Amino acid sequence: MDKQKAYNRIAQATIKALREQAESGKVNTNSTETVYQAIDQAFSKEYSQLFTYIEEAKTALQFIAEGENLDKEQMVKLAQQSLQKLQ
Repeated sequence: MDKQKAYNRIAQATIKALREQAESGKVNTNSTETVYQAIDQAFSKEYSQLFTYIEEAKTALQFIAEGENLDKEQMVKLAQQSLQKLQ
């Protein structure tokens, strides 16, 4: 997961919500809440993806730790695949 890309997606969701609020010409509690919800949803989506990657890495590490009939080459490949998803 690329931290900069995640921040960019969150910023884009925020800017979109702010733009929609500005275009409506009304700034009130409801429209401000819409912006907060957009930010919260963007963060939730990023965290959801991160938790998925962490679970996949955990599973890979469990396979490696328990041996799971993997030879050294398979263990290295599994570890590399897991790390690639986290970068």
